Amino acid sequence: MKALIERWVALWDRREAPTSLSLLRVFVGAVVLLDLLAAKTAGAVPELWTPPPLGMAGGFTGEWPLTAQWFGATPETALLLWRIAVVSALLFLFGALHRPAGLVLTFALAELGHGQPDSDGFDRLMRLVVPILTLSQANARWSVDAWVRQNFGRAPAALVPAWPRYLVAMQLAWMYFSAAHNRDDPAWWPTGGFSAIGQILADPHFARFPAGSLAFLYPLTQVATAATMLFEMSAPLMLTSRDLYGDHAPGGKWTEFIRRHHVRFAWLALGALLHLGIALTMQLGMFPFGMLALYPAFLHPDDFPKTRVRLSPSHA
Repeated sequence: MKALIERWVALWDRREAPTSLSLLRVFVGAVVLLDLLAAKTAGAVPELWTPPPLGMAGGFTGEWPLTAQWFGATPETALLLWRIAVVSALLFLFGALHRPAGLVLTFALAELGHGQPDSDGFDRLMRLVVPILTLSQANARWSVDAWVRQNFGRAPAALVPAWPRYLVAMQLAWMYFSAAHNRDDPAWWPTGGFSAIGQILADPHFARFPAGSLAFLYPLTQVATAATMLFEMSAPLMLTSRDLYGDHAPGGKWTEFIRRHHVRFAWLALGALLHLGIALTMQLGMFPFGMLALYPAFLHPDDFPKTRVRLSPSHA
């Protein structure tokens, strides 16, 4: 038991180069910012985040966001909250005042989510990931903070705690796995002929193209449905790869199989294809891009050749 506890503590105390975490910060900040700008472009800001009777914030719950309680349930308050979210997302993206910006963005996203309690999985996922990255050193590379530190003679951290990346990877794996297990429609399974995606592409609420225009691709949509279920069901297995944690010591047969056949990269490539297919054929907003923004969590910094060379003893 003592050895097990020591290994557990050592896992969560590991340090690594900030490459993956910094990529996560950039990608997450970018998709959150673009999502907010898309809402403004669509003219939906006052309607979405102003409580009744001037808007629909809170839905049928009758619970107003804190900002509406403090500053009034008006479109002006909703616009103020949106502006705070945009500025903090921009600072978060560029790693400027990373932690204060992340805390403000976390609050703003929680407020926006409170105004729309039935928001989709992308919004909820971002409300989980942003505070995790805020508590990390995701600004140690490719950031204004790192540039300022360097210009003041304080080198950015070469190694940062890895636990935030682990948490994001686990959250993403759980989201995929639970999504698969919550699909009780037979259309997702062999008993329904793997017809789910074909049906979605015929639904005008989700489909990007007119119903029936992609009917000739039905066999391909069946393959895509089966691939989606295989992809999501196998997500927890990717967490068992030792390479994900930077431990390249020989492991068991499964670890060796993953490493030798590049299963982790094949799994990520399949996920990227599925989400790009969603972006191309369906109207789901920033969801596919938000999911792809989290993929660096499954990449250890050693997966980037330049990082591996930079940190190698011979290079030093």
